[in-house]
Amino acid sequence: MSSDIQITLQRPVNLDKYDRSVPAADQAHNIPKSFLDCMAVREEVFVKGQNIPLLLEGDSDDCRSYHWVAYASSEDGTRFPVGNLRLVPFPHEAHPLPGSSFDLPENVTGNELKSEPKPWIVDRATTFHDGREPYVKLGRMAVLDEYRGKGIAGQLVRSAIAWTKENPTVFDVSGAVDESGAELTGAMTAWNGLICIHAQEYVANAWAKWGFKEDEEMGRWTEAGIPHVGMFMRVDLPDSPSSS
Repeated sequence: MSSDIQITLQRPVNLDKYDRSVPAADQAHNIPKSFLDCMAVREEVFVKGQNIPLLLEGDSDDCRSYHWVAYASSEDGTRFPVGNLRLVPFPHEAHPLPGSSFDLPENVTGNELKSEPKPWIVDRATTFHDGREPYVKLGRMAVLDEYRGKGIAGQLVRSAIAWTKENPTVFDVSGAVDESGAELTGAMTAWNGLICIHAQEYVANAWAKWGFKEDEEMGRWTEAGIPHVGMFMRVDLPDSPSSS
């Protein structure tokens, strides 16, 4: 039952020693166990279940992201991971174009989970995003087959959203510049509760149930042959313009 599930947060962590070419179970001992547990679930769901190459399941966003891990317990009290969810802070890559297709890259080396700051870009405007406002992005939602239908995915989403509302300034952006190199200040750099998800189409209804709305102007696209749809929600933050 989801009531027996415990949720743990793994904050951003140095992953320079993480080797994408080997499974989580074979990683260096100095990698935090909760992150290894995240990767173990992702490997089971995405690598084994959706045929995503192991080298491509981890990426450079992992080290700067917040990861929620769902743990179940055996009869002897041993905890084991059964689900996870990732939250990536701003900035992000440009919004996918409607109808675009992203194939799996061919030239990927093993150790690429190093933290490299992404550039701040002025993106195209969509239904819910003006192309400039900082937003966070949920993703890598995964629950083991035998634990689906127990409310664990929703528990992960609610935990992540609740944490962002309690810690909104964590996602404010400092030292950002626009395409001309000019520093962005004030409201442009403050996170105001906007959350994005690039949802696989077949689970879009679940994200809608959790409060996300399809961004019609972002459109739909495919990643590794899997149809995706862009969705957003905004949470009310204390003293934010959206909550006034």
